[in-house]
Amino acid sequence: MHNRTLVTLALLGLLGGGVSQAVAEATPPQALACTACHQVGPDAKPAIGPPLWGLAERGIASYPGFEYSDALKQHQGQWNAERLDRFLADPNGFAPGTKMVFAGVPDPASRAVLIAWLASQNPTPPDWQSAQPADPAVSVGPLKPGNGAELVAAVCSGCHSLHLVTQQGLSRDSWQETLDWMIDEQGMAPLPEDDLQRVLDYLAAHYGLE
Repeated sequence: MHNRTLVTLALLGLLGGGVSQAVAEATPPQALACTACHQVGPDAKPAIGPPLWGLAERGIASYPGFEYSDALKQHQGQWNAERLDRFLADPNGFAPGTKMVFAGVPDPASRAVLIAWLASQNPTPPDWQSAQPADPAVSVGPLKPGNGAELVAAVCSGCHSLHLVTQQGLSRDSWQETLDWMIDEQGMAPLPEDDLQRVLDYLAAHYGLE
């Protein structure tokens, strides 16, 4: 069975209330935008953003020593499914002035996938039930259909509009240089080699030099 299918099944199991170690370790493609700035897993440390591990067990904007925006610190209590859904949909709308440079996830089904995954990032996963059924598919928006489109959408949409991708026409080497620059200068997390090659294959095929 394909790895993406296994991830999907694990997440759907979580939404139904069953949590397994496989779910805790699974990272859906929608979460690539999160892991570009946040570390995950029990050994996670602060990076560009605070670690996501243990999110359900601490108050909003309360990771020790991390410098949160005043806008986010104004929110009291802990994260739950409803608050996460609002925040993920529009971070700046939820906390105007937040330091998190992320446009948000407009698709409710994709947010449901993220909320299920964030629940798994806790020693004791909470029962964060989303009102919207999770859809494992990633919206590719304006990108041309093709092998790797969902992965490119997940990787790129965390920091900028996908329309920026469609406006380019670069060689494979230039796309590689662009990704290297994003990693070195913009704090983007390096992609696993298999994912990197899929991204480059897609970009070179659909937004390469003609």
